[in-house]
Amino acid sequence: MATGISILNPLQTISAPRTFGRPLLADDKSRLEALAFRYGASYDSYLAAEPDRQVFWAREVPGAVAYVRDRRYVHIAGGLLAPTAAKPQLLAEIVCWADRERLVLSFYNLTDDDLPLVRDAGFQVTKWGEEALVDLTACTWLGKPYEWLRRQTSFCRRHRIVVRECNPARMSAAEWDRVAAELVEISQALLGHKPQRDEIRFLEGRFDLADISRRRLFVAASDDGAGRIEGFLMCNPCLDGTRWSFETYRRRPDAIRGTMPYLMHQVMQRLQTEEVESVSLCLVPGLRCETPLPGDSPLARWSMVLATRYFSFIHDTRGMYHYKSRFRPRFASRYLAVRPRLSFGSAWSFVGVLGVLDLRLGNLVRQAAQRLRSAASRRTLSTPEPDGRD
Repeated sequence: MATGISILNPLQTISAPRTFGRPLLADDKSRLEALAFRYGASYDSYLAAEPDRQVFWAREVPGAVAYVRDRRYVHIAGGLLAPTAAKPQLLAEIVCWADRERLVLSFYNLTDDDLPLVRDAGFQVTKWGEEALVDLTACTWLGKPYEWLRRQTSFCRRHRIVVRECNPARMSAAEWDRVAAELVEISQALLGHKPQRDEIRFLEGRFDLADISRRRLFVAASDDGAGRIEGFLMCNPCLDGTRWSFETYRRRPDAIRGTMPYLMHQVMQRLQTEEVESVSLCLVPGLRCETPLPGDSPLARWSMVLATRYFSFIHDTRGMYHYKSRFRPRFASRYLAVRPRLSFGSAWSFVGVLGVLDLRLGNLVRQAAQRLRSAASRRTLSTPEPDGRD
């Protein structure tokens, strides 16, 4: 099977911005994708190009934001997609539009660099989690900290599991159709066991093999002639290709033990050879959110804390932290910024946009029962250090 993919170069120029409200045309989509690739700074930045987003284009500078609107609530993921010098003007135009239309603006996953800007614009800022970032420039995979990861890799290699990259542009139609069908099967099998009826929306990418664009797809498969795919990983680019986000990853329910850490480890090593600087393992919601920030939202802060502590059967943030910590990342704070203030209305709108409470009752009960049965073993899960030095 042909493998490999070439990273597309970002557009060298971005044409003049369009007026907000015009339809999103093919060239608009290309410009938006290029902005997300070049200027996106968090794991969800490349999701700006998802088909469910509306786009606000700046009039005076090259820049945009992608959002989902629910009545008067505007939910923005991916941050301010613009050069640093253009961000104040882009934000000023968004605020002017929101004030004129009496809208509530909510930014998700903002970095520390953007906090002074949004605070000056009257946003209420609340920490709501931390993004796990693996520094590939310094990572050697040696020593005791990576012992568990090396064991998973060794086990999978003994079972003749190999990792390869799949690029539909370099495969025959028949080869790609076979791979795509297998990936859909794996994805549906996993989703069938989750409490949610469908994929979580907005802050997680849709599993869509019809439009990979600059994304990269890797699979872990048996090397025994049959070539059964055990799991797959879809990577999204940001920061001009110097960082890749491990945003969508799934495995078979009966996959070889260690398939996902092995797959991720192999891809990280591959990216190191390409001189990629870092990998994002995405957000751990609610991580170290207990300490209030000046002027933050107690509603948002305590909602994240309570959800993390008591509702793991809906979204297992503790298990998520334990798994990601095995890669020894550094954790970077991410923020929710709302203008003028977070209310029950805007919070409930966000829950609806995510679809996280669109639940299958049977799966929810089974998940809760499983958590109770495994309560003793879960006591050994990694616990975050309060000072962030994990």
